[in-house]
Amino acid sequence: MKIEQVQMICFSGTGTTRAVAQAVAQGTGLPVKEWDCLPQRANAPFQPDEHTLTILAVPSFGGRAPAPMAQRLEQMKGCGPVVLLSVYGARASEDTLVELYDLAEKTGYQPIAAGEFVARHSIATRIAAHRPSEDDLAQARELGKQALELAEGLAPGARPVLEIPGNRPYKKFGGSAAHPLASDACVECGRCADQCAVGAIPAENPRETDHTVCITCMRCVVVCPMQARSLPAAAQAATLEKLSKIFDENRANQTWLAR
Repeated sequence: MKIEQVQMICFSGTGTTRAVAQAVAQGTGLPVKEWDCLPQRANAPFQPDEHTLTILAVPSFGGRAPAPMAQRLEQMKGCGPVVLLSVYGARASEDTLVELYDLAEKTGYQPIAAGEFVARHSIATRIAAHRPSEDDLAQARELGKQALELAEGLAPGARPVLEIPGNRPYKKFGGSAAHPLASDACVECGRCADQCAVGAIPAENPRETDHTVCITCMRCVVVCPMQARSLPAAAQAATLEKLSKIFDENRANQTWLAR
């Protein structure tokens, strides 16, 4: 089967998940169409066909795929082979990949490859601050190359088996207790509201955040041109202390190919 293009569907709050997904796409050497599906109003750019290799990339939130990802995937009908990516902050990916696998199959994709990649923690940014490194991105490019070779070698009607880690039912994730706040530096430009994944920041008053809706993806912090949004310092310190005994910023990435 000839693969002619790559569709990259990425949920990336702080940009590290996107960087890994872009490297996988680069490894194929094919034209790439990218859908940043994090903004709440983002629409699917096009429907894939059997000649498209899709990359689904998400950050691991407490060992789970971000809840809005399922909503985004429901906007489109999947088709063809897909690479699954979980990017996590040096603690653990847990059930993220297997949940993403189930979402992909339900949408209509055929999972053929997967990877777990370490990146800078989105809240405790001192953890794995140097990752993804160039070595990490080189591994991602190699995964893209291998996935393309596998996809193009599939016989019509073939259903290869992709074995990946994770549990069903998935672990419970209660969300984060801390949420970004706006400082007096906020000029109410509305960029944070426009980029919010779940509509937690009202466009008419972007200084506010609905803490019952916010998923602490940190997108608003990254996109603010005035650097006016941040987590409370106490919350950042508490997260760092909690993770200090269990993270490994030198943890190796892992990849899987279907057989």
